[in-house]
Amino acid sequence: MLFSQKNAVIMIADVNTTVSGNTELNSVNMALYDHATFIIQIASTLVIASTAQITLESATSDSGDTADVTFHYRISTATQATLSSAGTYGADATASLISIASAADFAGKTVLLEVDGDELRSSTAGLVYNWVTVDIESGITTGRISAYAILSNPRFAGASMPVAI
Repeated sequence: MLFSQKNAVIMIADVNTTVSGNTELNSVNMALYDHATFIIQIASTLVIASTAQITLESATSDSGDTADVTFHYRISTATQATLSSAGTYGADATASLISIASAADFAGKTVLLEVDGDELRSSTAGLVYNWVTVDIESGITTGRISAYAILSNPRFAGASMPVAI
């Protein structure tokens, strides 16, 4: 079975996406999937004026930010220029936000965020937040990113994956 038959790959920010201030990437709908992996490639030209942060927000509709999501994350240990170790990532960590205090720690690196669909539940009985949005909040004055979401473990697998954007 092909990768694309078991996973939905969605561009949530193209290579020309400029980040400044507060930037929300395209939302994805996890209603038909059990897991999401967000891949964010940060350009080496990142400039930070003050501490910025990356969060995942969930809601019942597109671009909503009803609740912050606790997620797993890993950051590449080398910049894209160091190809021999570009696929090496730091240890898995769990948080509701990633603090970006230094451009040097993130410039040219890849950030992986992962969340399971069952972590999107509300404290209100029966309410599920299907929509997830990556939010890069304040502090960044200049930078470019590209980002993808890979939605996996479809609830109903098929030759053509359901649209999730």
